Amino acid sequence: MTEKVQEITKVIDEHDSFLVTTHVRPDGDAVGSVLAMGEVLEQKGKRVELYCQDELLPWQKTLPGATRISSSLPDGIGEIEVGIVLDCGELSRIGNNNDSIGKIPVLINIDHHLTNRPFTALRLADTEASSTSELLYQLFIASGIKWTSSVCTNLYVGIFTDTGSFRFSNTNGKCLEIASFLVRNGASPSEIAQKIYNTCSVNRIQLLHKVLGTLKLTAQGDISYITATREMFEKTGTTSRDTEDFINFPRAINNIKIAIFFREEENGLTNVSFRSVGKINVAKLAGLFGGGGHYNAAACRFHGLAIDEVKEKVLKAANDFLHGK
Repeated sequence: MTEKVQEITKVIDEHDSFLVTTHVRPDGDAVGSVLAMGEVLEQKGKRVELYCQDELLPWQKTLPGATRISSSLPDGIGEIEVGIVLDCGELSRIGNNNDSIGKIPVLINIDHHLTNRPFTALRLADTEASSTSELLYQLFIASGIKWTSSVCTNLYVGIFTDTGSFRFSNTNGKCLEIASFLVRNGASPSEIAQKIYNTCSVNRIQLLHKVLGTLKLTAQGDISYITATREMFEKTGTTSRDTEDFINFPRAINNIKIAIFFREEENGLTNVSFRSVGKINVAKLAGLFGGGGHYNAAACRFHGLAIDEVKEKVLKAANDFLHGK
């Protein structure tokens, strides 16, 4: 880890222009780490472009520096010297422009996903880290940066969201110590929690009502699942981005071991999210269908299948996986 941090620091010091990016449908860790990395690079006098294919969620847009993130690649992409890909386990997860970004002369990947598939020569990956923001904290400590309230806020957001508000099994003493440091240097836990949890639109609550109405349990009562359809999005004036964290509701049911969220997207795509409790590796389950993620949080996608067909395949696989078949 120390050697990789030193290598990345050296590359940063030796180059002038950077593109910082992350995965599609960015979560709090993705956005927070991009914003923190961008500010730190600018502290060092670098030219920086921040990119994410998909629009940020309303609360993410309130984070310090969020207006800097563009959904379009810069015109001078060919002149960028270094690309830094954060919270992303494979190049394709960047989205439609992954080929252009892959051609940047020097690529750095910093990530904590269990299913990280190496696509860069220079890579800082630690599956035991709570978040990519935690890894950036280690990089920044080694680099001797200025700890502004905005850097601390964005890193705290990454740790806070990826640990499920410090509720998930990846919460440990190390990430809590880092969070404490970030709070002492300017992050406000109450303000951040207010932005994330208390700024829902009426439409999103109406969508949640419809989705929770689909809640079902399998026969053995240890797998729960919910569904969001295109019709629900149309009737409530929402999009699939409004379903952030919906899966935590079926996960919260007593005695549930695996929670699954089936979400019908556009163009014949169905997204399937998994959450688990305890020592159940849903990244391995998602991997059966070409997906991946974390030990207790993973996902996969299906193209060209009706959502009922997807449910049948996934629920059978989940039940077999859980019960050792």
